[in-house]
Order: sequence, then structure tokens, then C-alpha cells
Amino acid sequence: MYILTAYKDNKEIFTITRQMTREQLVFLRNTSHFTCPQCETSLRLKLGKVVIPHFAHIVLTNCLTSFSERESPTHLIGKQQLAEFFTHVGCDVSVEAYLPKISQRPDLLVKRNKEIYAVEFQCSVMPIDDVIKRNQGYLKIKTRSIWLLRTPLNIQINEIGITYLKISKFIQNFIGIQSISGATILTYDPTSCQFIYISHLMHISGTSFIAKIRSLSTKQQTFPFAQVKPPTLTESKQYWSIFQHKRIRFLLTRIRMNKHGVKDRLLKHCYEQQVRPENLPLYIGFPISESETIQNHLVEWQLALISTLSNQQHEDIDYISDMWIESFILAQCKVVHLEKAKLVVRRYCRFLQVINFNINESISEQFISESKILDHFEEVIVAKRCEN
Repeated sequence: MYILTAYKDNKEIFTITRQMTREQLVFLRNTSHFTCPQCETSLRLKLGKVVIPHFAHIVLTNCLTSFSERESPTHLIGKQQLAEFFTHVGCDVSVEAYLPKISQRPDLLVKRNKEIYAVEFQCSVMPIDDVIKRNQGYLKIKTRSIWLLRTPLNIQINEIGITYLKISKFIQNFIGIQSISGATILTYDPTSCQFIYISHLMHISGTSFIAKIRSLSTKQQTFPFAQVKPPTLTESKQYWSIFQHKRIRFLLTRIRMNKHGVKDRLLKHCYEQQVRPENLPLYIGFPISESETIQNHLVEWQLALISTLSNQQHEDIDYISDMWIESFILAQCKVVHLEKAKLVVRRYCRFLQVINFNINESISEQFISESKILDHFEEVIVAKRCEN
């Protein structure tokens, strides 16, 4: 296990920083004794050529369980860089501070004014239940948690702007809703010393998203963290272009690759509504805030909803009960979080009301202009979390 912080000569906390030279560290290794702040057993100061300088237990102890993972060199370097950043912006920083009341050891413990933050720099996948438990532990001691993910390798820093990308289910758990940046994931890249924002996320299906990618160096970043400005008119048009391209591509592929014939649900619903899949109107497959909790493609579950409502002859979308929505979701959708999925379906129902969609008429008999759909499209890009 790699450690950066230790007791030096059993008296003071000592943290290895990037500014220390190899000669200084060699001298300290030969003249000082280091112990673990948690289990108080001896540590060895290791100065290899592959991994950055770090401490390691001479004898394995149970205190290693307080670390969430075997830390990579990238993780160690990232912690050092982030510690320097928080110090630069005026915070008091402790690296790997052990919190005995909850038996947890955040990567960084950051203090600013009267606020205390536990900062976790996460470089690997871990069970989301562990993330929840650690957050609950920090809440018990009135400490706010901040999770910074290592920038995914599929994001090219030199290709910032509006883009289509895949975001793993694990990383999706860290999507936060910001007042300006909308649905956002804040990541950090130790190689370039930059914070990489994946903001204004628009979910399409499963792990597929459209997003605005922006970078900010550690010298430019502030704390509290800066937010990404809303998309410009040009960027909004890029969202619209990518959205339409990916949507029609999905529909054409679904027709071409269909192996279930008339048993395919999407094609069956199209037949019931008397419309070819590639001619489905743009309000079917329309992006809805937080729809990533429903793993089906937007077109699939929205067409299924309209078809089910039509078949059951609902008179008004206003009178759809939560029980009916839950029943629909369980029958037609793959979901991560049922209660959140119910909110997403309810939001789509409200959208249908706003555009004056009539559930008692088939899709083929109704015309809703593209300009009317566009009026609501930009709102989704910067959508804030709904509380109801």
C-alpha cells in the first residue's frame, strides 16, 4: 500500500511533496524514523524509479483496510497535485488524514473558513455502495464530501467542445446538477494538471451522452469550483445536429439489424401507430433530464409509453397515477432507480402536454412542428434537477 503521510520520529505529521528532492528524501530516510499515523507501526520510505516516493508498511497490518484501493502512481501524483492546488487557493490541507470517529481516511481533508471537505480522488471503479457508505460517514462528522474522478481515457483533452461520448455506469453515479453547468461530472487529469468538465450532459441511451467538454488548469481553477457557461447558440445547434444524427442512426440500425420480426417491441408499436420507425416525430426520443436512470433508448421507452396510453384509452395525461407509471416502467423499461425513473416519465408526460400532444389520436394523425420541439430542446441542455 502506498502512503504519502506519516509520523516523523513519532512527533510530527510529515507529508511527501513533489517539491522535495531525492537527496532530501534519502537524507530523511537515513536519519529519521517514520510510523503510520493510524496503526503506529513502522513505515519504510521507498524511493524507487517507477513509483513516486512513498511510505509502505514494513509489516502488513489491519489498518490497510481503511484505504479504498491499491493506489496507482497516477493516484499518488494526483493527490499531491490536488493538495498543492487547495493550498494555493487558501485552504488548509491534510493528506490521508485518518478520521477515528468514522474509521475513514479521505485522500485529502480540506478546511476553508468553517467548512470541512473530504476530497476523494477516484481513479478506479469501486462498488457504489461503498461510495454511499463513505459519504454517510462524512455526514456523521459534518464533513462535506467531494469526489473528483480521474478524467476518463476516452476523453481527449485537445478536443474540447460539444461531443458525443460514452460514460460508464459507474461514472454516471457522479453526475451532479449545477446551477450554471447543468448536469455535470467534474474530473481531474494528473498528466496535464487540468480539471476536465463534462457538463450539460444530455442522455440518449444506456452509456451514450452528448456533452460539453471544457478544461481548466490548476492555476485557473477556483474553490468553490468554477462552473461551465451555458452553451452558446452555435453550440446548441451542435447539440441538435448530433442528437438528430444519433437518433435516426439508431432507428435505421434497429430496422436493419432486427432479429425478432413482429415481436420486436419498437417495431410493433410503430405498426400500431401506423408510422415507419424512421418517420417517428422528434418528440419521440426527446431528451429528458436525468433519463440515464432508464437504460432503454429514449425512442424505445417514449414510444412504448405513448402506445400503452393509447391502447388503454387514457382520456388525459393529467390523470395518470404514480401506480400506473410504476407498472409501465416495470413492464417496459430497464431502470437503475425506480423512483427517479417515475419522475423522468412524469417529466416526459408534462412535455407532451406542453406541445399539445393528444393521446387519443395516433402519431400519424398529428403534426407538431420542429420549431416547437426546438423551443424546448435548449431547456433540456441546461435543465436543473426537478424536486417533485
